[in-house]
Amino acid sequence: MFSNKRGRKFGETACIFVHAGAGYHSVANEMVHLSACNDAAKLAMNVMKTGGSAVDAVEIAIKCLEDREITNAGYGSNLAIDGVVECDALVVDHNGRSGGAGAVAQVKNPISLARVLLDHSATQLSLRRVPPNLLVGQGATDFAHEQGIPIVRYESLVSPAAQERWRRWSQDLIAAERKEREAQTARYGASPTPSDADYDSQFLTMTAEKKRKLYTTSMAEALVNDAQPVSPPASDDRKSFAYSSSPSRASSAISIPQAYNTDKTTPEADDSYTDPYGPPGPLSRPSVAEFMNSPQTAAETIPSDTGKSYGSKDGGFSRHGAEEQAVRNSSEIFDGVSLKEYSQASGLGTWSDGTFGTESTTASSYHGIAFEDIPQLGPAPRSVSSSPGVDQDAPTPRAISPDEAFFSDKENSLPPPTDEDSITDTVGAIAIDMYGNIACGASSGGIGMKHRGRIGPAALVGIGASVIPVDPDDPDRTTVATVTSGTGEHMGTTMAASVCSNRIFYSQRRTPGGGTEQVTEDEALKAFIERDFMNHPSVRHSQSTGAIGMLTVKRTSDGAWLYYAHNTDSFAIASMSSDDAKPSCSMSRSRGNGTIAQGGKGVRFRKKK
Repeated sequence: MFSNKRGRKFGETACIFVHAGAGYHSVANEMVHLSACNDAAKLAMNVMKTGGSAVDAVEIAIKCLEDREITNAGYGSNLAIDGVVECDALVVDHNGRSGGAGAVAQVKNPISLARVLLDHSATQLSLRRVPPNLLVGQGATDFAHEQGIPIVRYESLVSPAAQERWRRWSQDLIAAERKEREAQTARYGASPTPSDADYDSQFLTMTAEKKRKLYTTSMAEALVNDAQPVSPPASDDRKSFAYSSSPSRASSAISIPQAYNTDKTTPEADDSYTDPYGPPGPLSRPSVAEFMNSPQTAAETIPSDTGKSYGSKDGGFSRHGAEEQAVRNSSEIFDGVSLKEYSQASGLGTWSDGTFGTESTTASSYHGIAFEDIPQLGPAPRSVSSSPGVDQDAPTPRAISPDEAFFSDKENSLPPPTDEDSITDTVGAIAIDMYGNIACGASSGGIGMKHRGRIGPAALVGIGASVIPVDPDDPDRTTVATVTSGTGEHMGTTMAASVCSNRIFYSQRRTPGGGTEQVTEDEALKAFIERDFMNHPSVRHSQSTGAIGMLTVKRTSDGAWLYYAHNTDSFAIASMSSDDAKPSCSMSRSRGNGTIAQGGKGVRFRKKK
């Protein structure tokens, strides 16, 4: 591993800046999000105060955010369309070198994998081979295993709240596709061919008596017709339509009854086994370790579909109650038919651990889903202020003073009516260590219901994160780091992090006709979102919303200045310097309707005697 401390003296002011993603953070859960940012900032500062590098601080800060269920990174991330967590992560050092991992599954902390790739990119391989700085998919998982990073089970990264969102979105997707087919039928006057989802829906609504008769009839026909093998009802065969053996299926149609087994498929299954294609089916039940990777506590009560609560006395999530409920719920499915009866009727056997499977079941087999009441993340205690010592009602000046810190105000803000969080993208961090070096990083679970293998901006240097290194001949030693959050596809076409870093570095904004003019840094950041991003042809002519949140830091020999802006409803941020006793946190909220909210903070370095 290369050293980033050579040539600099220890003792400069260290800074850490983190954000928990752009989107909508509900007022009820505001303190939970800010608490995650607060803890991440404190951990990173402790690392740098003990001599750690900026890269170390970025890794530990984002790792803290990944372990929080409430963020869309690491544990608790949005699920892909087949119910699997695939994450992106990126680390960039002060020289602009990067390490990234994209669409990687079974890795608890993808930011640690990105850090390993960054360090590995500086090594020399035999035969003059070039070491990679970006790996994706199964290749990234294999590399993580080779480097000693633990490979966990797929369900270990799935939180109950994320699974419930996935189940609800799955049902919405089926309903939307059915509505579209009905509209085509009304338009052209022809009856469409029933989809496999229709067959599955019909199968689920059948009475228990009809199912038993169907099974008895199929068995009787098999006895009469020797050419027909003994098999479960024919409709079971149709249920295999939704997920092919390839992980990159093109169809968006899904089947709710379809599921892969979340436990070992056979009693002799090896813990280290990894299916190279991943499980293409959705989850059959919530993770048995709901908060295994998360140190946070949820609300006192966690509502489920049945109105039951699973709250512990100290306000934390009660794993015991949720697991008992899961066992009770799994005892009955399909209109009164018990899971045991259905498994026996459909040819499924039962393992000693309670899972179901045929004798020929493999690690990627599919089973009928047990519709359970998945507990959702409940509301956190409400609070008037975001954090002690932060003036939430102070107005936001147009220019940032280097001698004072300020955050954007909430005046005339109009939060959405829902109390459910909608944070769809990246968390990020920027650090300046006590050697004067800067680094940044990002991590994300991506958008919900995405295709397997989709690479988000959090894995791509220049899009999700970017650093402009110090010019050796620059007396001011100016450097800029930027991390982004928002609609990844739009940020990719606009090269968001790279372009924004250049605008802040040179204090310029784009003018009509393609020119530039000198402005203040906060004006340059606002103009970047308005002109370089939202007014970009690819964003203007897209059917997708152009959401974005920017966090950028400009460091000179005099100090460091944080600038942030977003056109989403809210943006959770925190900052801390080595001179501060505790982090400063703020939940920036816009006025809605795509308006831009912005603010910042200045840190003046101590003059050397």
